[in-house]
Amino acid sequence: MRLSDLLESEVVGADGKAIGHVRDVRLLADGPAQGDFGPALRVHGLLVGRGSVGARLGLSRDRVRGPWLLKLLFGRRPRHLVEWSRVARLEDHRIHLRPD
Repeated sequence: MRLSDLLESEVVGADGKAIGHVRDVRLLADGPAQGDFGPALRVHGLLVGRGSVGARLGLSRDRVRGPWLLKLLFGRRPRHLVEWSRVARLEDHRIHLRPD
């Protein structure tokens, strides 16, 4: 699987309702060493929703004070971090989640 397969995919909850689209992917470098590259990467979670731009910039963190205009625009929009363990199945541009 490639990250491009996940990005912009629609995320659907266990109830069948759309949650949003994948805007970014959180990775962890905790796998076995891959030569000069370092530890292997694995998917930790998916950033879903329009507010993920602000999350990528760090604006959703309470201790970040500015730039205030960007924090106002991006910091309070709804976003979800969906942990990879909640993914039930992958279809073509659609990700189905397990119940909570």
